[in-house]
Parts: sequence; structure tokens; C-alpha cells
Amino acid sequence: MNSAINARYTAILLLAIGMSLSLIGQAIAQNEPLGIFLTWKEDPTSSISIDWHLESDAHQTLHYRKKGEETWKGADCERADFPHTPRTIHRVFLNGLEPGTSYEIKFGEDQKVYYFNTMPADIAKEPIRIAIGGDSMHEQEWMENINRQVARFDPHFAVIGGDLAYANGDPKNIDRWYRWFDAVKNTLIKEDGRIIPLLVGIGNHEVQGGNFTKHDDFNFDDESRARIAPFYYSLFSWPNQPGYGVLDFGDYLSFFLLDSDHTNPVDGEQLEWFRREIAIRSDKSHIITLYHVPAYPSVRDFNGTIQTRVRELWLPIIEKAGGKLVFENHDHAYKRTYPIKNNEIHQDGIVFIGDGSWGTKPREIHDPESTWYLDNAKSVRAFTLVTIHGPAYHIISVDEDGNIIDSYPENPLIEK
Repeated sequence: MNSAINARYTAILLLAIGMSLSLIGQAIAQNEPLGIFLTWKEDPTSSISIDWHLESDAHQTLHYRKKGEETWKGADCERADFPHTPRTIHRVFLNGLEPGTSYEIKFGEDQKVYYFNTMPADIAKEPIRIAIGGDSMHEQEWMENINRQVARFDPHFAVIGGDLAYANGDPKNIDRWYRWFDAVKNTLIKEDGRIIPLLVGIGNHEVQGGNFTKHDDFNFDDESRARIAPFYYSLFSWPNQPGYGVLDFGDYLSFFLLDSDHTNPVDGEQLEWFRREIAIRSDKSHIITLYHVPAYPSVRDFNGTIQTRVRELWLPIIEKAGGKLVFENHDHAYKRTYPIKNNEIHQDGIVFIGDGSWGTKPREIHDPESTWYLDNAKSVRAFTLVTIHGPAYHIISVDEDGNIIDSYPENPLIEK
């Protein structure tokens, strides 16, 4: 009799423990962010913009502290809709941070600790590494394969130049955005908890119909841009409206993201803004420009309309400011040009790198032997790692299997 009672009590106790563990698991799952995304909208040596996604719009607090400190600080978040979904974007902007410093963070009630690093103040003492590419997700598996290679090189941050989730601004494709943020969370957070920040540009696959010319009622204002590219303009705090911008890293780097005729024309207000803003930064040690449609394509027609407009309108501005590196995308292949100035090969010119093969099916390329501007081109998935140290830069390009497929220049001690 006692044996039977004991067995019954044991069964009840095990059931209760199982239910408690299940409830704890559900609570943990509810508190853990569905998506985590770090970027910047001001100087990355002293600030950070932090997003996390939940299926809850309840008040959330970001807990943060300098690594090694005991006391957590709290920052209240802004809340915004993740368009056409039950998710809410929770966003905190932190500034007044110390350069070259690690900060730990916890999201709301989730107790897992992550961390990020602010950018260094002086790249003469500490080089920086930037992973750059574009066209990130035909397939989540392909994106994650490149992401893993990116993480292996431990960059300070990464940049994806448009055509992110291939959702085309369409609410019916929302699952593609879920999977895109899953890929970021799965593979761009290091094993030790370090989150790699991301900058993202705009491409045709962020926009309903591919660009503003497909919309007769487009008015070149914030409302129109948000209507035809609802996810791009809601999910990312930079560059946000108007869809192009410049981010200044201390006094050593200005990074320009431009919109190549997707929600802003190449000419007009964007052109005047670009001419003005790059001119006042010509004393920067490094100027890098990134946009989606390539001026020097590895796949598409060299004489295409947007390609020609970019060459004629933007490139003279970059040349005048002394920029040496431009990153292009859209073609789903890898390319690096010879240095080009005034549309000719010139040792003092700009090197154009791309062409948007982060997580896409590679396309057949122009033959570099018969294409005057191509120094290297391959039909592969790849990204480029840029290392900047003082006035010098060096790039290597890496495929999805971790092979180095390109390196430039032969002598990395090349000055701006």
C-alpha cells in the first residue's frame, strides 16, 4: 500500500516538475528576442543603436554596463510596429560611450548577456576590419554560410548594400524578413556573445515594383518612400529617411550609403546632398561609398540607364573628394576593377568592388580578359574584408568556403 502511494506521489511530483519546467521554458522563450540588430546613426566611436523584436508591445528596458563593471544601467526603449506582423520593434539609442570599449547588454526580462564594442578612436593604433557585400538572401542557408565566414574574420562591423531579404516590399513575403533576421541572429552573434553591428543600404528588392518610377502617385517625400518600401524604412534606424546618408567614424572614416534610383533618383536632391556632404569631408583619412546598381558591372550592360547615370553624376564627385574605394552590388557575382579615373584606367583612380553575391545564385560574368575595367571577376558567393590602418587599406575577398579569392593592393601601404 505504501509503495503504491509513494509511486503515485512520485508520478504527481514528476508531472508538476515537468509542467514547471515547461512554463519556465515558455517564459524564457517569450523573453528572448526574436530578432537582434545593432547599427549606428551617429559616431560609432561613442554611440550605438540597438533593436530587438518581440511579439509584445509591453514596456521594455535595455540593461547595459561597461564590461567588467558590476552595476547595470537601464535605458527605456522606443517602440514601433514591425509592419504587417504581430511583432514590435524595441529600440534604444545610446550615446556618450567610450571609444574602443566593450559594453554588455540584456534585453528586457531576458537574462542572457550579450555585448558590443564601440569603434576605436585612433586607427593608427588599432586597425579596423569591415565586412562588405550585398544581395544577401536568395536562400537563408546561403546567407548563413557567408555570415559564418564573416564572423570567422571577426570584423568590427558588416555592411550589406541592398537586396536584403528579397521580400520586394510585399507583406505577403513577411516570412522572408523573419528568416533574414533569424540568419543575422544565428550567425552574426559570436559564441562569446559579441554582436556584430550591421549597416544596410537599399536595393530594388526592398521596393514594390523595384523603384519609384513604377508608382504614378510617388511624390518624392517620406510618406511615399515608406509606402513603396515599408520594411526598409521601418526596420532600420539608419540611414532611414530619406534612404541615403553618411556615417562619420571619428576623424578617420566617412561611410556613404546612396540610393541608386530605388526610392530616390540618382540626380536631384540626393545628388546635391552628396556633392555638399562629401566635399566637407575631403580631409578624412578614408572615404568609402556604397550603393546598389554598379557603374562598372560584372554581369549587366555597361551602357544601362542607371549604370550610366551613376558614372556621369556620382563618380566625378567621389574622384574630386579623393575617395579610393567604392562598393557596388546588384549583379550577383564578384568583381574588382582596375583603379579608374575619368572612365579610364589610372593609377590614381577609384577601385570598384562588388557585385552583390553574399547569398545569391551567382550569374555568368563578363570575361575579364575582354572587359577593359575588370581586373578580377568570378561567379561565386563572396564578401570583401576591408582592413584600414592609419592611412593604409587592404582588401581580401572570401568565398563561402573560406577561400581567399582576391587580394588588393599588392603593397597594402597605400595612402589616400
